[in-house]
Amino acid sequence: MTYWLYRAIAALPLSVSYRLARILAWLTERIFKYRRATVDKNLRNSFPDQSEAWYRATRHRFYQQFADVTVEAIYAWRMPLEELEQRMTITGWEPLISKEGEPPKPGILLSIHHNNWEWLTQRASAAASAPLDGVYKPLHDLGADRFALESRGKWGATLVTMKGVSRHVLKNRRTPRVLALLADQSPGKREAVHWTQFLNQPTAFFVGPATLARLTKYPVYFARTQRLSKGRYQAELLTICSEPGTMSESELIEKYVALAEETIRLQPESYLWTNRRWKLTPPQAT
Repeated sequence: MTYWLYRAIAALPLSVSYRLARILAWLTERIFKYRRATVDKNLRNSFPDQSEAWYRATRHRFYQQFADVTVEAIYAWRMPLEELEQRMTITGWEPLISKEGEPPKPGILLSIHHNNWEWLTQRASAAASAPLDGVYKPLHDLGADRFALESRGKWGATLVTMKGVSRHVLKNRRTPRVLALLADQSPGKREAVHWTQFLNQPTAFFVGPATLARLTKYPVYFARTQRLSKGRYQAELLTICSEPGTMSESELIEKYVALAEETIRLQPESYLWTNRRWKLTPPQAT
C-alpha cells in the first residue's frame, strides 16, 4: 500500500507537490508537533548562544525544508536525468570522473543528512565513472523500502546494507568502486565508536568509514550540498584524504566531523534535526 501511495505522489508535478509540502510542514510543526521537542533540544544544544527568535525561525524553516525534501525525494523516483543534472549541479567532482581511456576512479564518498541526500545519491551514481555502492539501513516499512531502493538505484547504484558492506567490499575488491555513506547517524550500542565534539556536544561516530578506507585503500571524499533555491542544489566534492594510508582512522573521522559541522553551520535549517542523534552518552572518565 505504501509503495503505491508513493508512486501516486511521484506522478504529481513537483509544483503541486510543493503545495502539499506547505500543508505537510504546517501539520508536522503545529498540529502533530512531530518530534518538536527533539528538534528544539537539538537546536538549543547545538547553537547555545542564539536568541529565542532564532530558535523559532530556524525550527520553522527546518520543518518547511523537511517537507520540501520529502516530496522532492518522492519525485526523484521518476525525475529524468537531465532534470536532475539541472536541479543538482556539481563542482569539484573530477577525482571521481575518469577521462576517456582512463580506468574508473574509486573512492569512499561520505556525506550527512543535510539538504537533499536522496538527490545526492542519484546524482553521484550518475556522475561517478566507477560503479557506486550506496550503504544504507533498510526501512521498517517494506513498501517504503522497495520504493527507496528503486529510486536510489535508478542511475546504476547498487544498494548494500550496513551489515553486508564488508562482505560486498571483499567480493568486489578487484573492481574499482565508489562507496557512498551517510556517516552522521548515531551508532549502535555494540558498534565501535569514536568520541569527539560535534556541534558543542560529546558525540559518538561509528568508525566504519575509516575502517573501509583502511581495507580498500581508497581516497576519501566529502560531498557538501547547499540549497540555492527551492528545488535547486549544488553538490561540492571536498577531499578528506587523497592518499590512502597517510591519515589514521581517528584523524580521518575528525576531518569528516569538522566538514560536517562546517556544512551544517552554513545552512542550519537544512540538517535533519528530528534525528535523535545524541542517544549515546559518553563513557565515564576513570
